[in-house]
Amino acid sequence: MKKVKLIYNPYSGTRTFPGYLDLFLKKYQSAGYQVDIFRSLQENDLYKGLKNLTDEHQSIIVAGGDGSVNEIVNEMMKREIDLPLGIIPSGTINDFASFLKMPKDYGNCFDALLKNNIKPIDVGQVNDKYFINVCVGGLFSGVTQGIDINMKNTLGRLVYYVNGLKEIPKIQIIPFKIQTSNQTIEEDLFVFFILNSKRAGGFQHLAKFASINDGMLDFIGVKTNQIYRLPTLLMNLMNKKKFSNKNVIYIQDNYFKIDINKKENKTHYANIDGERGPDFPLIIKVHHQAIDMIVNI
Repeated sequence: MKKVKLIYNPYSGTRTFPGYLDLFLKKYQSAGYQVDIFRSLQENDLYKGLKNLTDEHQSIIVAGGDGSVNEIVNEMMKREIDLPLGIIPSGTINDFASFLKMPKDYGNCFDALLKNNIKPIDVGQVNDKYFINVCVGGLFSGVTQGIDINMKNTLGRLVYYVNGLKEIPKIQIIPFKIQTSNQTIEEDLFVFFILNSKRAGGFQHLAKFASINDGMLDFIGVKTNQIYRLPTLLMNLMNKKKFSNKNVIYIQDNYFKIDINKKENKTHYANIDGERGPDFPLIIKVHHQAIDMIVNI
């Protein structure tokens, strides 16, 4: 009997996924699978769902948002679990699942997962943690912190934008030192993104050259201190315009070391896949095609 491990966060997004459990069971059992289910009971316990895996397990499916996926990826990397991973996008933003074109309709998503279209993808590492989509530093690194879960589930992605607006009065230029495999840049930035896919925070084309299996990460740094220019800069990025703007740095590399030149700066940590990440300095590298992912692209 082949098995699938289903790990789900019942508190993600609008909390609708539990109502589709029976449909998931029906589709997978009809396809000849025994479904092994783990339900999250509290915050940061999804990793427990990866215990007791056997040779009979064919894949791991996680239902949740970007944070839930990040938790599973971290445990898979640390334990060197070599099974395909599929995502049911039941969270608020679902950036990585959206990039993989996983349908938001649950029935269609289950059908796409059952096709087992597997693609090896890169995984980023920042210090002792892993990320599958994005590492953010500067202005937006604290946007996801302290959001009430009920407000998050009620307002959806709007709550991130509202929280982002609250961060704007705190804007400060941060003197970053950025080392790559072949250059060192000292630049004042108010935000940077290091992306594996093209999208973050619901923005679909933030890194137009990004690929999830090329062994590279895409660095975007915004260095203007004129906050009114930020919407224009982000629109240029999202509309795939050429990166000729003097206020935008775009680098592709497989290694970054990022530190803050003035330690009294208020920014002390990065954000990875929507969750609080490590403190600075950051050492970021790529594990090329480290996880097999079930995709719909």
